[in-house]
Amino acid sequence: MPIIDIDNRKDWEDFFSEIKERTFLNSWNWGEFRKSLGNHIWRKGLTNSGKIVSLFLISKIRSKKGDFLLLAHSPSFQKIEKDNLIDVIEEVKLIAQKEKVSFIRIAPIFNPNDYSFLFSHLGFRRSPSLVFPTKSLELDISLSEDSILSNMRKGTRYLIKKGINNDEIKISISNSIKDLPIFYQLQKETALKQGFRPFTFKYIKKEFEIFSKENQAALFLASHKGDYIAGAFLIFWNKKAFYHHGASTTNKVPASHLIQWEAIKEAKKRGCDFYNFWAIAPSDNSTHKWAGLTFFKKGFGGQELNYGETIDLPISKSYFLTYFIEKLRK
Repeated sequence: MPIIDIDNRKDWEDFFSEIKERTFLNSWNWGEFRKSLGNHIWRKGLTNSGKIVSLFLISKIRSKKGDFLLLAHSPSFQKIEKDNLIDVIEEVKLIAQKEKVSFIRIAPIFNPNDYSFLFSHLGFRRSPSLVFPTKSLELDISLSEDSILSNMRKGTRYLIKKGINNDEIKISISNSIKDLPIFYQLQKETALKQGFRPFTFKYIKKEFEIFSKENQAALFLASHKGDYIAGAFLIFWNKKAFYHHGASTTNKVPASHLIQWEAIKEAKKRGCDFYNFWAIAPSDNSTHKWAGLTFFKKGFGGQELNYGETIDLPISKSYFLTYFIEKLRK
């Protein structure tokens, strides 16, 4: 079936308004963000009788390990069919060969295990890199605030109410880039304490600039006795809110619980039906590095979502050096 370039934002956004499995990585602005990082992007559509049946965003990532094409939570289909999937992959392969990249990396929103034979036949292999989370948590916030609270874990509900009654905890909501350094400092302190590598300030700044221009991003900052102690960076898109970045420097006061509650209420005000907590650990894995964060998120309720594991398609032999380096780091 014909594959076309998609230059019309409305066509792109309207397609995803009808797709249940969607995240902000499918948004038009995510492509704009990738461009702001210096990535070349392609927005493509697979058509059938003039109607778009699949959309996919391709980003060319330049890396010392070797350039590659990235499809994040992409391709998306109204209904996945084997022939359609093959057509999309062949188009991406043509671009990869023309751009002389080392490999193609796909972090699909659907589970590639359902199509493992097909992907294996096409030459894909499991990636050594975890590009985006394979498991997430999504809360239905179309219910009343009382119903949302009643469905939470008892301890979470208690800490939210405790936070509400603590006059020394203040939550502010900001759309100003001027407040981003406050959030980033909190995130750096959190990363140092918990032992993870945060995104660069440049990365977060560009993401905030792109999405906040159209009121699709907000910072939630919590202070205690005048000192900032927690924060959250949310993206609002297509009736969903996404808790994409977070920070907390102390658990002595329930600031993080109160931030999430205020963010949920703000998402409802903006007409969102779902609140996505983004990454959680695999179920029943108490030793996973996200185990504590997952326990925190699950306290608010919600349904677990399973995304596909990242898969790679080698284009040149140089890919295997990348594979070895990433495997060693993992």
